[in-house]
Amino acid sequence: MWAVVGLIVGFAVGGAWAGYERYRRRKIERRLEALLGSSAWESAIQALQRRLRQQEASSQAQQAFLAAVSHELKTPLAILLGYLDTLVQGAWQDQAVLRPFLEKSLTQVHRMNALVQDILLLAQIESGGWLIQPEAVSLYTLLEEVWAELEPLAQPRRIGLVRPPHQVQDLQAEADPFALRKVLRNLLENAIQYSPEGSWIKVDWQLVEGGRRVQITIQDNGFGIAPEHLPHIFERFYRVDKSRSRQHGGTGLGLALVKELLEAHGQSIQVESTPGKGTRFWFFLPASG
Repeated sequence: MWAVVGLIVGFAVGGAWAGYERYRRRKIERRLEALLGSSAWESAIQALQRRLRQQEASSQAQQAFLAAVSHELKTPLAILLGYLDTLVQGAWQDQAVLRPFLEKSLTQVHRMNALVQDILLLAQIESGGWLIQPEAVSLYTLLEEVWAELEPLAQPRRIGLVRPPHQVQDLQAEADPFALRKVLRNLLENAIQYSPEGSWIKVDWQLVEGGRRVQITIQDNGFGIAPEHLPHIFERFYRVDKSRSRQHGGTGLGLALVKELLEAHGQSIQVESTPGKGTRFWFFLPASG
């Protein structure tokens, strides 16, 4: 009998304790709700879910980027290995073959080096390891220096440069010289790459907003960009015309770097284009002086 009584008491005590635990837990929940608000938990869960989705998307983007880099390096490396293998097999003894093969091999080495340098610069910008150092930059002097580097690409195809008028040639912008050089070079090189023979590229700038900022414009009368491609041209390794881009040895990161470098200045790049008529890029920088 005492055993039965003990069992009954045990169940009663256990039930009472379980009831107390439920009461205590509910009391804590009500206090938390009073402190945080009834929607706080849902908001916290939604924020956590968004964060998890962002991490997953970032991981997928990194994998896609690595795959693209591997692909971009694979092409010039395969070409380089083919040239060197042919030379090793005995073609180096033929002077008519040796020099052209060495020159083509050097071109592929430069292409791979440019790609690696662009990737490293992007990584530095994204990690915060590269900071701009603004100073007064003479736009006309910089343009002449950049065009002197690119003219050997433009001259064989008779692509000319239309310079800004004399009255604005002495304008200066407040910018990082390295970054602005890279921006101008990439935009001009892109214009050369996608322009037909005998065309022109126009570079212009003017003071706006009461002289506080300079608007810099690069315009060509080339092939133009279809509307469906415009939202994607600043993405890494995105190519409107893959065959033309590979023919001219682009890295696929030129416009992506333009966007990143200008955003590091707190600015943005704008574009408009009409297929068959050309493309116009423009951006703003603080005026200097």
